[in-house]
Amino acid sequence: MSCASSVYFFHSIVDLLLTINDSPTTSVLEENPMNISRRQLLSRFAVTTAAVPLMLRFGIDSCEASAATAVDWSMGFPQGAVLLNRNENPLGPSPRAIKFATEGIPRSYRYADPDLIRSMLAQHHEIDKEWILVGTGSGELLSLAPLVFAREGNVVSSLEAYRALTNYTSKLGIPVKWVKMLANNNYAYDVEGLLAAVDEDTRLLFVVTPNNPTNTVLSYEDLKRIADALPTHVLLVVDEAYIQYQPDGPTGIDLLKAGNYRNVLVTRTFSKAYGLAGLRIGYGVGHPDIMNKIAQFGCGPTSTNMAGFGAAVGALEDQAHVASSRAFAQETRAYYEQECQKFGLPFIGGDSIFMLIELGDRTKEISVELQKQKIYIRTGEEWDLPSYLRVSYGHEEENQAFFAALKQLL
Repeated sequence: MSCASSVYFFHSIVDLLLTINDSPTTSVLEENPMNISRRQLLSRFAVTTAAVPLMLRFGIDSCEASAATAVDWSMGFPQGAVLLNRNENPLGPSPRAIKFATEGIPRSYRYADPDLIRSMLAQHHEIDKEWILVGTGSGELLSLAPLVFAREGNVVSSLEAYRALTNYTSKLGIPVKWVKMLANNNYAYDVEGLLAAVDEDTRLLFVVTPNNPTNTVLSYEDLKRIADALPTHVLLVVDEAYIQYQPDGPTGIDLLKAGNYRNVLVTRTFSKAYGLAGLRIGYGVGHPDIMNKIAQFGCGPTSTNMAGFGAAVGALEDQAHVASSRAFAQETRAYYEQECQKFGLPFIGGDSIFMLIELGDRTKEISVELQKQKIYIRTGEEWDLPSYLRVSYGHEEENQAFFAALKQLL
């Protein structure tokens, strides 16, 4: 038997064994072995092994492929780089998410069906699946929302907030009415200012809670106040990318379920607390009228990949991993606060996985020097906070390396 034949034969057996799972629980990717007849088992074996001569015919040899040049996983950063610049979860995906993502890879010649994830999310959030769309990260929904709803009007957003959505509005030529956050109150949202900025031409109001980079949380009461005050022609987009890091409490999705709002869209992602940033999977929740309009432009069958589909299933089933991610953020925040206090540096922290550290006029200079030492952070310039560094929490040795280098530069 050739290398290709033997490897594919092995994967055929593995595929069958994966179907028969010893786990007492079952998921979308795990079938009940009692439902598999001898005829079905033989049929599956015949289908998978039938592909072997096809592989040989076209010269596909997976053993030869495995001897190819190793993949460069550096993503353009130098060897030994300390990456504290992207708000990634250092704990990575849960073991269950990794297991299902790995199972999905040999099936990647097929398109994934996001409708199955919609069903799981609907069960998870106790809401009808028609209220849910799955995208290539929440970024797909944030890019489509202004395209669909704000092409003939303006958008209202806080100045010091995450700008994924407002960056798209600029490319579309849609004007943005910026409202400053309350700097003297740890950059709390100016709810009155946001509502006052809404006019007859406003088509979309964007809030992020918890906010990146300020960690600002918009209370449920204030969120409801905004939703209740907005005219029906204004879509309220609530980005909750970091919501899993927050203590349990009512969220934008709870607002939707309580009020049946027809002009509220809540976006979520698997990139942060679930640790799946590299697999690009997110979703939005909103009234079916909203979701049907967005679905005309994206969030279709090709927005989800098979590995991401499997990882999302596993991640949703492993809420203990989310709790571990939350605990990690809390412990690391305590360390950062301790070090900042030791150096006399003002900071703005919160429950999410990053912190703003104020360095004043030397912020840009220090960021350049840190990069020379292969320590990557973000300056606050892009959020109109030029005197701050935004530092993402990393592994223990990465955090220590950052503060050791910072100490030498102060």
